Amino acid sequence: MIAMKAKDWFIDFGKGAALGTGVLPGVSVGTVGIIVGIYDKLLKTINDLRKHFGKAFLTLLPIALGCIIVAIFLLWGYDKVKPYAGFEIIALFAGAIIGGLPVIFYELKSGKPTKGDILRVIVGFIVAAGIGVLSVVAKTYWGFDLSGAFLNPNQNWWVYPVTFVVGFVAAVACIIPGISGSMVLFICGLYDPVVGLYIGSDSMFKNHDRVATGLILTLVLLVGVVIGLFVISKAMTKLMEKHHQGTFTVVLGFVLGSVVSMFVNNQIWDTYASTAWWHYVLGAVAFLAAALLLLFLIIRAHKKAQETDINEAVSDPKVSD
Repeated sequence: MIAMKAKDWFIDFGKGAALGTGVLPGVSVGTVGIIVGIYDKLLKTINDLRKHFGKAFLTLLPIALGCIIVAIFLLWGYDKVKPYAGFEIIALFAGAIIGGLPVIFYELKSGKPTKGDILRVIVGFIVAAGIGVLSVVAKTYWGFDLSGAFLNPNQNWWVYPVTFVVGFVAAVACIIPGISGSMVLFICGLYDPVVGLYIGSDSMFKNHDRVATGLILTLVLLVGVVIGLFVISKAMTKLMEKHHQGTFTVVLGFVLGSVVSMFVNNQIWDTYASTAWWHYVLGAVAFLAAALLLLFLIIRAHKKAQETDINEAVSDPKVSD
């Protein structure tokens, strides 16, 4: 029995490690959770934290550990590779967004879409694409530099509430399949500033002048994440039950619009003038590779889930009767 529990612990640790890839923009934690078969368990456990905290905490522990370890490793890699292959990384992330679209399509009703469905897709697209475009306009014409503000939060008090919102939004996006919390941060121009708190030459671990503000920002970020998880896990469950089609048509539009914002945002816009042509070629290859790989994994996971449902239905005596 103990060996079985140990085996389950390491299986959940491995699945949590897979979820850790969600730290990369474009990789949806919800989508990865569906692929590795832990999404429903994760959502249920989060909802059980209030009533059965001890049991829920122990269930989440191996998942969280696996997630954190892989996330740290990937962020370190991102920081090292970004100066040399910035466009290729963005293209890779955007490809992952496109490859994850089947998760949303599986949630939508088959048949001809209604005018309301089309309108919601358009609204979601405009909002997501507009965020990236607005971040470029704000930096180019208004000199709004988020990275600089995060380096000096005491001179820019608004950084603290923004960090709370970042944590909340990231948690919300992680719950919804097809949307990446990191992607939302990236198109808003907040991904690099937040990552810069922990990774890189200006992180609080290398720049000791940032330790105090870095710890405070970390606490604010964690509070935003925890509140976001508690609020959205229940709200999302009710929303999908009562307005399933409407929810996912908005999500579809938002995801499509986010592809635009991945390439048009204040974190990459200034680099285009100095990017050599061969970076765009490699970027196209990275885009296609990420899209096709995630597409394959999602379709495979969906077929496997369907086969499991059919087998359970056949073996269920109530269904047989």
